[in-house]
Amino acid sequence: MLLLFSILNLLLCAQQSDFERRNRELALTYGGRIGVSAENIYTGETVIINGDSLFPTASVIKLPVLVELFYRFHEGKLSPDTPIELLDSLKKPGSGILQFLHANQTLRLIDIATLMIILSDNTATNYVIDQLGATHEEKLETVNSRMRSLGLKNTKLLNKLYSFATKKNTEEARRFGIGVSSPNDMALLLEKLARGEIINQAMSDSMVRILRNQQDIQMAARYLPFMEDSTLWIANKTGSLDDRKIDVGIVSSSKGTYVYAIFCDGSVDLGEQVDNKATIAVAQVSRLLYDYFFGQ
Repeated sequence: MLLLFSILNLLLCAQQSDFERRNRELALTYGGRIGVSAENIYTGETVIINGDSLFPTASVIKLPVLVELFYRFHEGKLSPDTPIELLDSLKKPGSGILQFLHANQTLRLIDIATLMIILSDNTATNYVIDQLGATHEEKLETVNSRMRSLGLKNTKLLNKLYSFATKKNTEEARRFGIGVSSPNDMALLLEKLARGEIINQAMSDSMVRILRNQQDIQMAARYLPFMEDSTLWIANKTGSLDDRKIDVGIVSSSKGTYVYAIFCDGSVDLGEQVDNKATIAVAQVSRLLYDYFFGQ
């Protein structure tokens, strides 16, 4: 309950100095740090806490990978129908289903990309990244340069999933793992998607449709009142690993549309259980944002 009221006070603050002071209080209660960036895309009203702070992305970095893939589709460099052969040697553990399927069958690239988002499939993610360049560095840079071109200052894909041989021995790689971003960066990317500004309206809508089928409902979707509002929907991507829980997305209903990015890092409660403290914290912030923008 203390956490709930601490976040509520944060969201009701009018001054950035109050945001920062109350965020420090929340960090003491929560045992880590939290970053939030959210915007009502119709009114322009924002909620920002540690907006430009750097956080590990975990699987949220798969959203920038999806965006770059769709640019490749639009430019004619790749086709959604490209057949991808599933090989045992390329299967990776963790989230997803491709690791459990029989090898030597083929799936369309667009279906592989869909699994990357809706089930956060790690094997699928590496298959998509492998389509983006000839060398490992080129694959990473094509995503990172695209994000820079879209105005994202702090977002980088740092490695493929479960690819320890290519992990760089740098402080950045050790600190952030497969990716780094900031709440403001992710909110900007999602705002562009919500406004139809990533490539064009049709391409943006296609990506949003994939995000709407995302299957993890433990975080931002957890406490949203879907049963009370039949027009309410969420299009999002989650990330979870050890001490970090992240959820970024678009929430829309007849009341309006807002984008959000919620990052929790440094949690004292590790693991993937449904009652993980950081997971619950993201869910609580998400509901408070809903109430803040749409009213209780």
